[in-house]
Amino acid sequence: MRFSFQLWHKICYLNLLAGYTKQHQTERGGTMFKRILVAFKFTPASRPVLEKGIEIARDHGAELHIFHALDYRLKALECSDPKLQEINKETKDRFETEVKPLLDESNRVTFGCLPADPALETCKIAKHQKSDLIILGSHQEAEKMNLGRVDYVGMTILEKASCPIMLVPS
Repeated sequence: MRFSFQLWHKICYLNLLAGYTKQHQTERGGTMFKRILVAFKFTPASRPVLEKGIEIARDHGAELHIFHALDYRLKALECSDPKLQEINKETKDRFETEVKPLLDESNRVTFGCLPADPALETCKIAKHQKSDLIILGSHQEAEKMNLGRVDYVGMTILEKASCPIMLVPS
């Protein structure tokens, strides 16, 4: 499905207005976001998503949770399976080497990864952690810079999330 860049901003803005009134902000201590969830993939296209999450978390003094969904097919393996343990270790090592250097001491960050449907698990985590915002990427087409593409994962999160969504073009 394709959205214009202006529509992305409108979706995010309307979600923010609908979900967060001034009264809500006051009740939460004057900041709009306390918990932010970033749906993350270890790809160059996900870097702007991560950077936006770090920026907003820093600006609001919010907790930042970064979630990476492993291949759904690994869900069939037992938690104690050596293959799954090795993949988890490799993923956490990538987080330490590729993401941690972007953070500073002001960031309160957690990282999680598990084999799951990325869209549904992102929504579950957001609901469980009472996230105030989910940040995810959308694909930008070079020849049509004013149009972007939201894939199945993005559309499912947009439809099922319990909090506002921010789409970051990548």
